[in-house]
Amino acid sequence: MHDFRHRYGRFLTAIEDRGLDGFLVQHRPNLAYLFNFTGSAGLACCLGHETILLVDSRYHEQARATAANCTPRLIRGSFEQALEELLNDRFPGGSSRQRLGLEATHASCDFWLRIQTWSAAVEWAPEHDLIETLRTIKEPGEIDALVHAFELAQGAYARFLDQISPGLAEVRMAGILEMEMREAGGEGTAFPTIMASGPRSSLPHGVAGGRIWGEEELLLIDFGIRSGGYLSDLTRIHLPRGVGKPEIFDVVSEAQHAALDSIRPGVRSSDVDRAARRVIEEAGHGDHFQHGTGHGLGLEVHELPRISPIRPQTLEPGMVFTVEPGIYLPGRLGVRIEDVVAVTETGYRLLSDPDR
Repeated sequence: MHDFRHRYGRFLTAIEDRGLDGFLVQHRPNLAYLFNFTGSAGLACCLGHETILLVDSRYHEQARATAANCTPRLIRGSFEQALEELLNDRFPGGSSRQRLGLEATHASCDFWLRIQTWSAAVEWAPEHDLIETLRTIKEPGEIDALVHAFELAQGAYARFLDQISPGLAEVRMAGILEMEMREAGGEGTAFPTIMASGPRSSLPHGVAGGRIWGEEELLLIDFGIRSGGYLSDLTRIHLPRGVGKPEIFDVVSEAQHAALDSIRPGVRSSDVDRAARRVIEEAGHGDHFQHGTGHGLGLEVHELPRISPIRPQTLEPGMVFTVEPGIYLPGRLGVRIEDVVAVTETGYRLLSDPDR
C-alpha cells in the first residue's frame, strides 16, 4: 500500500518551505504520486491545505472512487477555463496577492503566457522538481512494486529467450518480448523496446528495426514493464549458443561491479559514475562511454537522482536507480549491462537479478 497521506503532508511542507500559498500540479506521474489519479488528463490546484482535482467526464467517476488528498470536480468546458473560474472564485477582486507554484518543467510556454493574463490576485512562481524531489526517496510499498515489476519482466525475458534464434528480425523479436511481458501481467511496456543486433548494438538506443539477427552476432536488449504504475528497466546482452562474449563485455561487467561497490548513503551520485567510468577509461575505452552510469527509476523511466557528473546528489536510503555502464564501438558492436538498486542504510539492495 502507498502512503498518500504522508506524501501529501510532505508536499504541503515543501510548498510552505518555498514561500508558496498553493501549487498547480499537471504532470501525470505527479498526479498519480500525490492523489492516486491515473487518468490521462487532469489538473490539481492546491490552495492552502485543500486541493481541487479538475477532471472531465471520462475520469470523474474514477476520481470520485479512488482519488486521495483532493476533492474531484467535474469540468464542463476546458481545463483552463475551469481553472481560471476556480481562481476567480477563490480570489475575487481586492483579494491579497497569492503566490502559486507550478511545474516549470511540464508547463508549456503557451500555457505560461496565457495564465499571466488572469487574476491580478495570483502571482505564478515556476518551480523546478518540487514533487520530483519528494519522489526520489521511495517508500517500502514503492520498492515492493518495483521488485514485482522486475520479477514479471525477468520471467517474460526467460520465456522470450526460448523463442528466438538467429534469422529473426529485430522488430519480430521485440514483439515476442513485449507479448510475453503482457502475458506476464504487465500493464504495458515501460518504453519502446531496444533490440539492437550486431553492429546496431553500438547505438545506445537502437530501437528495434527490420534488421535480421546474424548467426554469430550479439543482441543488446533494453526492456521494461509497467506494473502497478511502476516501471522496470533492464539491459541484457544475448549471444547465440556457442558464441563467446566479446572482450569489452568483461570490461563493462567490471565497471558495473565497481559502481555497485561504491554505493552507500553519503556517497555522491557522481562518485558512483566515476567508479564505473574509471574502469572503462583504464581499459582504453573512455571515448566509447558517453552517457551517464545511471538514472532514477519509479513512476517514470528517468527520475532523480542522476548517476552522472551532472547535478550530483548525496545518496540516501530509499533512492532507486539504474547502474548501466556501456562501451559502444561505432559500426562494430556495443555492450551495456543494466541492473537496478535501492540504497539501504548500509549499502544497496539489488532489485533485479543480474543472473537472469
